[in-house]
Amino acid sequence: MSGSRRTHRRRRTGSTSRRYMPSELVPIDSRRRLDLEIWLAGAGVTLVCVLLTTLIWIVVHRAIVDQHAQIRERAEQQVIGSAAILAEEVRHELQLVDQSLAIIQQAWKTDSAGVNLPEWKDRLPALMSVASDIFIADDRRIIRQDIIPAAIGQGVGSAYVNTTHGALETLAADGTRTPQGRANAALGTDPVEARQFMMYIVRPLDHPLNWIVGASYRSDELTRLYARTNLGANGLAAMYDMRRGAVQAIVGPGARRPKTDAAKSPFYETMKKAASGLWTGPSSVDGVERIHAFQKITDRDITVAVGVAYAQVMAPADDLASGTRSVAWAASIVVVVAGGILVWIIYTLRTAKRRERAFQRAENNVLVAQADLMNARSHLQTTSSQLKVLMSGTSDGVLLVGPELRVTAWNQRFAEACGLDPDVVKEGLPLDELIRQQARTGLFGPLDDLEAEVARRLAHLLDDSGATPLPQAGPLGETIGLHSYTMGDGGLILILGGLDLWRPANPRDLGGTEHEAESGAAAKVPAAPVEW
Repeated sequence: MSGSRRTHRRRRTGSTSRRYMPSELVPIDSRRRLDLEIWLAGAGVTLVCVLLTTLIWIVVHRAIVDQHAQIRERAEQQVIGSAAILAEEVRHELQLVDQSLAIIQQAWKTDSAGVNLPEWKDRLPALMSVASDIFIADDRRIIRQDIIPAAIGQGVGSAYVNTTHGALETLAADGTRTPQGRANAALGTDPVEARQFMMYIVRPLDHPLNWIVGASYRSDELTRLYARTNLGANGLAAMYDMRRGAVQAIVGPGARRPKTDAAKSPFYETMKKAASGLWTGPSSVDGVERIHAFQKITDRDITVAVGVAYAQVMAPADDLASGTRSVAWAASIVVVVAGGILVWIIYTLRTAKRRERAFQRAENNVLVAQADLMNARSHLQTTSSQLKVLMSGTSDGVLLVGPELRVTAWNQRFAEACGLDPDVVKEGLPLDELIRQQARTGLFGPLDDLEAEVARRLAHLLDDSGATPLPQAGPLGETIGLHSYTMGDGGLILILGGLDLWRPANPRDLGGTEHEAESGAAAKVPAAPVEW
């Protein structure tokens, strides 16, 4: 390039320029407000679902508790009533025995010779309904009179030999005994099982000294009450001797193999503390958990008890609870599914809004990018035109090399002055290959190591601090120099001309100064580099 030319710096624009800032079609505050509203809606739906589910289970729990309480209360009232009735009936039976014995006692006092128990047996039907044995015994407790002839001359209690004592009896469903002593299986009803131990009630006679009159006692009312009252498949009716803590009579499945000694059982301790009451726990006779009601006989050391199996009583409540829980689970699932659907809809809406905003931003960015592209193309066309004019108007050879160190553009002068055939210089030719072709044609003189010279020249061209041109032979045999100028993007501008070409002190700043132009040191000044 010949002549002194002033160059002007051109401001480079980049992605930090204002026009590259993306446009927001949806205000940021509105977006945040929308996100907050969506999150609040989702949280509200979730909270409502949790509250509804909790409320469902609270109501279900209360309903189950109420059902259990009602069913248990009915069972307790049933056994309390049964125990009260049984205690009253037993009291009447014992009172009947006492009254009958008082009659015999008075008759003996009036005329002992006229008392004949075997003959009086038919005159005491009420007594015989609850007593299996009536006797008069002397001071040694030897029976002198008895309604059972075989017992005369034996000790008190000899009637055990002739009557059932502590043995398991199977009665009819109504509590009565069949002629064979067993339930009639043909009736198709479940029999009643019972086991009773005989008790003796005695009164003293006025003469002879220490003589007594007595009668055995077996409560048939116990079995009849059990048969009349629906105490369930594993119910219980029992009579306890509170002096010894022994089971005196028992009716129900517990009579099969009972534990007759109840003195150490918790149930017996409870009965000793109160005349009547309720107790839930294992029965002393078989350990089955029951709801018990007990009632002490007035003026007697006897307590009657009635019990129903706890599991059997609460079975309906358990069934109701199971059904109620099933309904609660179904309602909870419906609430959760409905809430999940609502949350999913809200989340989908939020995602759709996000996609819509992203699409709007992308569309806006595309419009901005299209405008920038059009501006860049226009700028490139303008710059290309200016470059073509500059390169065609200069008297020096100019070669442009991209950041990849490949040829991108050149003028005719460079193709003529580089010492190579014009068709060798082409776009995309590597710079080292260009230097190698020049070395092979002998433009650099005789070389001992061609590749070393190529590497040296390439390194010199890339060294921005070097101000010395690389000499080579010109087209007319003259010596010319190759000057290198580094561009901002890493590319190079190579100017091929005379050795007196001036190189500025700062190779990155290709614009000359007025002082340098006036000094005459620069015979040829290259054009300012431009961005490609």
